Amino acid sequence: MTGTNDYSPSRVAARLAIQDVEFRWCRAVDRLDYASMADIFHPDAYDDHGPYRGDVPGMIEWLRNRHRFISFSMHQVSNMLIEFADEDNALVELYLTVTQRYAPGAAGSLSQLVDTPFREDRNVDLVSRSRYVDRMQRRDGEWKVLRRTLVQDWKQITELESAPANSPGALLGQRDLDDFIFRERRAMGLSH
Repeated sequence: MTGTNDYSPSRVAARLAIQDVEFRWCRAVDRLDYASMADIFHPDAYDDHGPYRGDVPGMIEWLRNRHRFISFSMHQVSNMLIEFADEDNALVELYLTVTQRYAPGAAGSLSQLVDTPFREDRNVDLVSRSRYVDRMQRRDGEWKVLRRTLVQDWKQITELESAPANSPGALLGQRDLDDFIFRERRAMGLSH
């Protein structure tokens, strides 16, 4: 690695590529873009979300089942520390805030997360602060997750008596490939 430091042009390019992988994950899971979820990981990757531990196809099926009761999801990242073990391997610690709204009837799904009973006729908001600790690896010039571990640091769950309405006339986010961002991408000729 002679001539390479943490901020050489090649390392800065690697940092930006790794950052892009992490951001693409957030969009994929929040919009339920299952094909893009798979593209974030190497084929032999391993995911440890706590309740799910295993390969990526299994993780996607686990998310598909879990998210069927989640009407809103937003993953926001903040601190991202990237440490390079060598030219093709990096360790990423990514701070994450996740806000999700569980629709009425989701009490069974929530019981996987907490041991608290919720009324079946209520919306429930979950806010968690966690970290992804990702082993990233570059293969054939492309950075992807090789091993992801979710470390949960804090969680708050609130049962709502009523869910606030969105602003009249506001463009509403969708949890599918018809969300506004995908319509704009198609309009601009950006591939999915």
